[in-house]
Amino acid sequence: MKGASKGANSNSLPALLLWALLVAVGCGNPSPQPLLLFAAASTTDAVEELSQTFQANNGTRIRTNFASSSALAQQIIYGADAGVFLSANVEWVGALEKQGLVAGRVDLLGNRLVVIVASDSKLGVRTIEELAALPFDHLALADPSAAPAGIYARQALVNLGLWSALETKVVTGADVRQVLAYVERGAAEVGIVYATDANISAGARVLFEVPVESHDLITYPLVLLKAAQSSSDAQALYRYLQSADAAALFRRFGFTIHSPAGDSP
Repeated sequence: MKGASKGANSNSLPALLLWALLVAVGCGNPSPQPLLLFAAASTTDAVEELSQTFQANNGTRIRTNFASSSALAQQIIYGADAGVFLSANVEWVGALEKQGLVAGRVDLLGNRLVVIVASDSKLGVRTIEELAALPFDHLALADPSAAPAGIYARQALVNLGLWSALETKVVTGADVRQVLAYVERGAAEVGIVYATDANISAGARVLFEVPVESHDLITYPLVLLKAAQSSSDAQALYRYLQSADAAALFRRFGFTIHSPAGDSP
């Protein structure tokens, strides 16, 4: 009986050791972290759809982070572990380049500014020059000191000679989607947003486009960040967002497509 007991224990020992080794290996190799994609708030709907398609086709998990380009760029400067960044502003990408954080860049998309009111608003004008004479109290803009949509909007109003008359009516949102929400909820009677944001809104309508010559060209640079340049997943996503399929979807949401011309990753 003693011999039998000893034999049984010795036979089970290798199995226990193998089980412990497998557990240790499993614990030491957690599932890969998702690829972090930073994108301007105005691209939310298009980028979410593209991300889902990319994940389905490539098996790569993507986590998206949408905010104003200024906030996202500052997060990257302070160490956020992003792999790809789609900005609505070239200056903030320039700031990343000065910090040595950019491995590749393509000026990918374009957009337009429009003046909006709530769908049921009785306000009606045909040109931006008439804004100063309208009977309203609040003009919603994305933060003109940092958010690209607000920077472009303020630039247009200054160049058209309207800023001094409208500045006291300005209420600011953190990004262009917050401005859209202000107008939809009636917190502001008038707002200036991208045409792509107005396109997805059921609660706001467009009065007119802001003259394109009144502000700098609206450009969305796509960036592969240096911290992720060795990641095949990040490189694949960077290429995918420049693909013909991605361009077709961006156009469907109202963006214009710039000819890819930038550094290769």
